[in-house]
Amino acid sequence: MKCLKNLALFVAICMVLSMVPVMANAAGAPAAAADNAGTEAAPAPNDTPDSEATSEPEATEEPEASTEPEMSPEPDNTPKPDATATPVPTATANARYNITIETNSLSTIKAYVNSTTATSALKGARVRVKGRAARGYNYTRVYYKYNTDSVYEIMTTAASSVDNYIEMPASDIVICAEVEKMTDQQLYKSAQQQYNDVSADLNTYTTRYVNNASSYDAADIREMRTLINEAKNLLPDLKDEYILFNDLIRDDAVTDYDRNDITSIQSEIDEITDQIDDLIERMGGNNQDGTYEIQVNVSRGGRVVLQGAVEATVNGATSNASDYFTNIGYEYPLTLKFSSVTGYTLSNVRINNQNVSLSGSTLSISAANIPNYVVNGVMLISANFVYGTGGYTGTTYGGSGSGTNYNNPYYGNVYGNNTATAAPTQAPISGSSSAFSDLADVEWAVPSINALSSLGIINGMGDGRFEPQNHVTREQFAKMIVGVMGYAVDQSASTEFNDDMGDWYTPYIAAAVQNGIITGRPDGTFGIGDDITRQDIAVIIYRSQNSPATEAHQFPDSGSIADYAADAVSYLFNSGIASGDDKGNFNPGNPATRAEAAKMLYGLYISLGK
Repeated sequence: MKCLKNLALFVAICMVLSMVPVMANAAGAPAAAADNAGTEAAPAPNDTPDSEATSEPEATEEPEASTEPEMSPEPDNTPKPDATATPVPTATANARYNITIETNSLSTIKAYVNSTTATSALKGARVRVKGRAARGYNYTRVYYKYNTDSVYEIMTTAASSVDNYIEMPASDIVICAEVEKMTDQQLYKSAQQQYNDVSADLNTYTTRYVNNASSYDAADIREMRTLINEAKNLLPDLKDEYILFNDLIRDDAVTDYDRNDITSIQSEIDEITDQIDDLIERMGGNNQDGTYEIQVNVSRGGRVVLQGAVEATVNGATSNASDYFTNIGYEYPLTLKFSSVTGYTLSNVRINNQNVSLSGSTLSISAANIPNYVVNGVMLISANFVYGTGGYTGTTYGGSGSGTNYNNPYYGNVYGNNTATAAPTQAPISGSSSAFSDLADVEWAVPSINALSSLGIINGMGDGRFEPQNHVTREQFAKMIVGVMGYAVDQSASTEFNDDMGDWYTPYIAAAVQNGIITGRPDGTFGIGDDITRQDIAVIIYRSQNSPATEAHQFPDSGSIADYAADAVSYLFNSGIASGDDKGNFNPGNPATRAEAAKMLYGLYISLGK
């Protein structure tokens, strides 16, 4: 019997060992085993392997089989390829998961993906959860639920608003909020904080949008101004209310009526600021969640060093230079350092076509203030240098106290801390090296056009063209003359002219009116959109010089000059600011071309000794 048992055991072991090659092949190529399950058994010398495969669990019942290390995983391995292949990752790679906001009458919460309201998102997407509790209430907790019973906390500290980011899980989520009534002291602090926050926001919106009105649609800017003014009118009422409310708190005399007085004004302001936010989105958004671009234009005679968010130098030493930088994060500060070549000085710096003031020859912008200098995702920096004195002097190249001195004959030492050498005030660019490509027919105006362009007073029309024969409108000339004279410009100013609709030109017209050089027309209009005549330019320039006494000059067409402009036209001739055409005529009633306006304005600029 013992022999028979040994023989049976021997036969069983042989049968098990005969299956190893088949199983090894299956383990080495699971895909082939899954696709050709029927052919895998074909090489077996008899039907035993098939029967063994279908009754694999019984093989584990052999006591000796459990002692074989290579055999223990085999029974589980064969069926598992199909099981593990069921949740194929690529099948759900682009699956979107739902975002649901649990209804709460005391809370308004929305989810955003890439600044757009979202009701679903891909796994791993950065979702912004933003909301505000009803005035007089605080959030005590904001969270989302997923996978039935899992919870992720978004905010657990008491606050009147929430603005946090979450990473979308591979699951539908439900965003929930819990709120509670504020204490009287919390309500007082909430009103005080809203006053401060909205005041700061309105100043930011004025700087970023209204002050850059020409970069946006005129109707949008008018709406922006209206909303800002409405909010500004409510803020003093809110301040009065929370000051009174604080007195009531001290006297322990607060009633629901008093609470309602504050929350009603708060809600009114919220409604207006929500409209402003919607308007900003229509205008292109704040872009603070993404990146922005920098374009630097440097005129001949200097260079700009960028440090911080961008590390680069834009060199305009020998000719105009431009450079572009993209994908810049809003979280980084930016420093601009300006330096000039010997004989040149920095005339002005403009960002998005607005003049900016410098501390010495450096402009430092903190990360928090970067959005104020970005319009439609772009920060356009223009550094303008002129030949001669009157601008900023050179600065240390590369940073204070650590700059490299460039001592060759051309650069001199201006990249150290030396000042530029004085030279005659004249246009540094000749007609053959003009910044514009279409000035061949107005060579007499090229120096003036290039000089005023480098000063940032006039701009081209795109594609390197100036279009010198185009006419100048009255509002365009107002901006030009204000720039030449250096008048202060209040971007929130308005005028009394019937046809001034509060567009980009309004601050410049207001500055011209304030300085007494423009009065408008008898019918109460300014003449927005009308071409300005040569004699009207003469009158405005004459007034800018306080209408000095001048000797009358007779042009062949002096009879065509209006009485109100006669002295002004003579003054322009006698001071060398303007002369007649090739026949000596002044052509007083002709619309001024862009080339003619540039010529006269630069003549004024020279006469001022700038």
